[in-house]
Amino acid sequence: MENKLEFFTISDEEGNERHFMYVDTLEVDGKSYWICDEAYPDENGEEIVLGDSVVFRVIKEGEDFVIESVEDEEEHDKVAEEWEKIEDEEFEEGDYEIIQVEDEEKK
Repeated sequence: MENKLEFFTISDEEGNERHFMYVDTLEVDGKSYWICDEAYPDENGEEIVLGDSVVFRVIKEGEDFVIESVEDEEEHDKVAEEWEKIEDEEFEEGDYEIIQVEDEEKK
């Protein structure tokens, strides 16, 4: 199975473009949510840097859908808690090796 990264761009209230990488869809209390990571180019514009995770509510309109930011803090926290549980379970089930990376400034 091929893993394909999905990116999309939206405009905020001021008309600024914001870029995101889709991570997963969650169902919480009968509502659908997208978990996405902010994405932006590095200083050289050569690589994509992922930033904070963001929650979007997905509203289905027939065959189409609309995403909207989750403004309600309680709703956001509930979705974030569910996402953290899933991440914790996946980390526990995975076969990961932890590698210590030395800080270049300490050398």
